[in-house]
Amino acid sequence: MKNIVFVILDEFADWEAAFLSSALNDKNITKNYTTNFASIDKNLKKSMGNLKVLPDLTLKEIDENDVDGLVLIGGRTWRSQIEETNTKIVELVKKFKNNPNKVVGAICDAAYFLATNGLLNDRKHTVNSFDEIKDNSNYTNSKNFVEMESVIDGNLVTAKGDSPIHFAKNVMMALGDIPEKNVNLFFDIYTIGFVKAFEKISK
Repeated sequence: MKNIVFVILDEFADWEAAFLSSALNDKNITKNYTTNFASIDKNLKKSMGNLKVLPDLTLKEIDENDVDGLVLIGGRTWRSQIEETNTKIVELVKKFKNNPNKVVGAICDAAYFLATNGLLNDRKHTVNSFDEIKDNSNYTNSKNFVEMESVIDGNLVTAKGDSPIHFAKNVMMALGDIPEKNVNLFFDIYTIGFVKAFEKISK
């Protein structure tokens, strides 16, 4: 089994995790994945929609040797964490990003976090708003910004916060071992609807 860890902070955007986490736990899509949630501590985390999640792991407990993908979920507090938390997350992302057998995903303000910490300077990427990152001193890769819902570059996936379905699809594609027809069916169900999605695969 492969393990994907979702990193959430207080006031995380619950919809940004929902599609991907449910897809990875859907045996009709893939039988090979488990998911866990991690945060700065194991205290209850409340989402923007008042969904309460008890993290399985702390950031310190994430072992890249036992985890196949790191998914950073956006929210309201990515820009207000203490420096120690920021450093831990940056170092974690670097370990996963530098390993071609691992996948890193970041959506919404988590993608902003990567950009403003210099972690998107070597990849094609997207964020919610290019204007928010273009003048940041740690960001030097405007030529590779792509105005799309979600972007894959190697083992890195970024997405805008209004595109959780595109994000889920691209992370699953980046993982590399989920049948493409299953990924496309998932995507079609949430974009063109159940009836048309299943009509499409029956043709």
